[in-house]
Amino acid sequence: MEDYIRRTHCRYCESGKLVSILDLGKHPPSDSFIYSDETQTEKKYPLELFLCENCFLLQLMDVISPTLLFGEEFLYQSSTSTALRNHYTHLTEMLTRRFEISSGDTVVDIGCNDGIILNTFKTEGLNTVGVEPSELANIARKHGHYIFRDFFNLDCAKSIISSFGHAKVITATNVFPHVDQIRGFVEGILELIGTKGIFVIEASYMPDFIDKILFDTIYHEHLCYLGLTPLKQFLESMGLEVFDIERTSLGASGPAFRILIQKYDGQQPVSSSVERFLFFEKQWGISNIRNYFDFADNVKTTKTNILNLLNGFKSSNVEIGGYGAPAKGNTLLNYLEVDQSLVSYITDNNPLKQGKITPGSHIPVISDEEFLQKKPTHALLMAWNYLDFFLKNSEYIQQGGKFIVPLPSIQILP
Repeated sequence: MEDYIRRTHCRYCESGKLVSILDLGKHPPSDSFIYSDETQTEKKYPLELFLCENCFLLQLMDVISPTLLFGEEFLYQSSTSTALRNHYTHLTEMLTRRFEISSGDTVVDIGCNDGIILNTFKTEGLNTVGVEPSELANIARKHGHYIFRDFFNLDCAKSIISSFGHAKVITATNVFPHVDQIRGFVEGILELIGTKGIFVIEASYMPDFIDKILFDTIYHEHLCYLGLTPLKQFLESMGLEVFDIERTSLGASGPAFRILIQKYDGQQPVSSSVERFLFFEKQWGISNIRNYFDFADNVKTTKTNILNLLNGFKSSNVEIGGYGAPAKGNTLLNYLEVDQSLVSYITDNNPLKQGKITPGSHIPVISDEEFLQKKPTHALLMAWNYLDFFLKNSEYIQQGGKFIVPLPSIQILP
């Protein structure tokens, strides 16, 4: 694959009935932190959101090669987030209890990153298997897991089966919407779960994304913005069925939903939650294109409001830092056209990002210790999905700092 292609048809239903909803301009890949001497070679790609008028999947049509996005230089390290570790601990405890995971069983985490989910399984004698294309696979291996350094597909699934048998449970958190070649991915799932296995997706929930104006979660890794309506239709076309679904207040990119899936007519009873979600989405207006254009208008208004606040601080000579350097923070900075003149530096506890600059906006990333020494009175909180955790646990807040929270609503806290 070239480093970039533009799709012309929906990746779920293959319809060509696509309408542009929001064009954010050209952005560099959101996790492509660079050194200050690399700015001249930085590449930018279109970031534009489309709606399929046939199945109502909200998606990007501009696709950057997954090798470029998730290859050697992928810097997002999940385990640096205590809040996320806690969230996944609750997930694996639920899965272990509900599906009676026991010694000798195989659990697989696709896009396992540094092993964050596999680390939380506590059952003795479990085969903990991960699939991870980036260098973070090496960190996961050090935790004692068997890692396939690859992108997941049917061939990868067959390799796992030959070594460990079929999976009792497969997890793919914050991964499924990232996959462009989704049919090959699902073919691998069908193979790997055998007749009784369970597949678990966690992803940002599209109605939340629209209602809360979470435009910063639009970036090249996030190809799809999922509702149950298009997802269920697609999965059924591939021989899978959703048997349970729930909301979660915290996910890797913000509010999420968790979908439990099995082969069609599998052993698990189909919960009433499935029809409840479908009814909610119909009432919400998943097929009403006006909802999506209103979202685009709200994004533009939000941009103006955040910039007015930041410029107000600047005119009062208040130095603003940035708190957290997640991928979505780079969409925020680049769409707002914020640079070091408005946000002086950003702290992030991922050592792989420290000493580099943010893609596009070119703001230095520093350690928590250096950030505390600089003592900015206000910090733009780009990892806003962990707001509650940071308010309770951040040393910066304990020392009297204040967060400028840009989304879902602009606030200054505490």
